[in-house]
Amino acid sequence: MHKKSRQTLSEPYLTVGEAAEQLSVHPSTIRRWIDRGRLAAYRLGEKRIGVRPSDLARLVAPRPARLEHGARLAQPERLAIPPLTKEQQRRGLQALAELERFREELAARHGTRIPESWELINQARDARTRDLQRSVEE
Repeated sequence: MHKKSRQTLSEPYLTVGEAAEQLSVHPSTIRRWIDRGRLAAYRLGEKRIGVRPSDLARLVAPRPARLEHGARLAQPERLAIPPLTKEQQRRGLQALAELERFREELAARHGTRIPESWELINQARDARTRDLQRSVEE
């Protein structure tokens, strides 16, 4: 008969509730951090999940000092996008004009414009309602 040797744990595990209480957050926040991989967790039996205090401590980081009144944060580096040249502006306006002509040509060929999706959804819902009313009346 073999006996299972028990190893002594170097540090106790905290439950999700205890970890949440230590950080003053909701237990669902701890579970979310575990699910997203921000916090390591260990299965302690079939249902119980444990969190090491040292892993929990890694989540706690000092907050940057507040800026003095009137001070500004460093601006993020912005991509330098040069303004359009006159030729690019002309080609863009020409493409818009062609699109407008094409839209008018489609409207002349096919009549009215293509209905918006919400209009199609409303029409389908109304048709289903009429069908259901007819089936109830029969």
